[in-house]
Amino acid sequence: MRYLHGTIDYGILYPISTGHEDKLIGFCDSDWSGDTLERKSTMGYVFKLFDAPISWSSKKQSVVTLSTCEAEYISA
Repeated sequence: MRYLHGTIDYGILYPISTGHEDKLIGFCDSDWSGDTLERKSTMGYVFKLFDAPISWSSKKQSVVTLSTCEAEYISA
C-alpha cells in the first residue's frame, strides 16, 4: 500500500510518434518449473503500442509441465 500511495501520480508516457513505432507489438515468455516448491511454470506477456506498454500480465500456470516446450505451448 505504501508503494501505491507513493506512486499515485505516476503514469505511462506515450511518446510522440515518428511513424516508425506506430505498430502493435507483443512479447510472451514462460519459464519451466520456476517455482521449485510446486514445480509450476510462470508465464507472462506484454503488448506495446507506440513503443509504450498498453497491456501486460504475469501469472503462475495452473498445471505442472514436463518440458520447456510444453510450458511455452500452454502459455500461448
